Amino acid sequence: MRDKRMAFGAVALVLLIAPCTWGWGEKGHRMVTRLAVRSLPHDMPLFFRRAVWELEYLGYDPDRWRSPMEPTLNAANAPEHFINLERVPEGSFLPDRYQFLQRLVERGGIRSDVTPASIGFLPYRIVELTELLRGQFRLWRRAPRRTAPERAERRQIEQNILFIAGVLAHFVADGAQPLHTTVHYDGWNTTFAPNPRGYTTERGIHLRFENDFVNEAVRESDVRPLLARPRRLGPLFEETMRYLRESHALLERLYELDRVGGFAPGSTHAEARRFAAERLAVAAHMLASLWYTAWVESRDEPSLP
Repeated sequence: MRDKRMAFGAVALVLLIAPCTWGWGEKGHRMVTRLAVRSLPHDMPLFFRRAVWELEYLGYDPDRWRSPMEPTLNAANAPEHFINLERVPEGSFLPDRYQFLQRLVERGGIRSDVTPASIGFLPYRIVELTELLRGQFRLWRRAPRRTAPERAERRQIEQNILFIAGVLAHFVADGAQPLHTTVHYDGWNTTFAPNPRGYTTERGIHLRFENDFVNEAVRESDVRPLLARPRRLGPLFEETMRYLRESHALLERLYELDRVGGFAPGSTHAEARRFAAERLAVAAHMLASLWYTAWVESRDEPSLP
């Protein structure tokens, strides 16, 4: 029994210190969040614009929430990081995640070999967190500041805002990585679709692109000039789905760059660097736009039922 506990502890330690394969690695996530904060307009609250370090740290947090010691958390957390768009029958996406699940059942998207957890819930995680952020911004606007207890409550709302916004940063960044939108997430899945151009079928491309290559070859100075100013978004679910579908449309470009060695160790492939920088810049723009939209829309009074 003692040997089993030691073996379990060793496995747990390996999992905790191993490079994350859920989205960009820590460098990429921190870069996205940092650039998003620094691109915000000055009508955003000062406490938010000053919280660069806090938001940057929180932007990687959901990848810290995985350990064999928390299997229930892992089961709930993992599907939030991706959406396998190819597995979703046409017309199944609805703004409510439970309506989405019901539509998947009705249209045959769920079966013995395809579970809800294998399809993923990334768009719902993004929208739900953005709506939660908007609600907290609304509470902050209304919070009185006359007494010490009232000021303490307002500071607590500020902490809530930063936590939600930072966690949201992680999932938005995941969505800009094409391998988080597909069944071909770590090697071309030939059981699902033919391999069009001899792309790799071996595991490893996911980590090689988003972690190893970004860590070695991509600098913040490569990304910053590509970053657009944040804008107020339209309907959140439609904007989020557009963002994810645009990312998915770049899947074969990513595989092609890998096929020619663009993400290999020591690569100086200019197009590969540009591709990674563009994806990080798009993520930072979308994140800043979601934050800004939540702030602007928090001015609106919620309609009564």
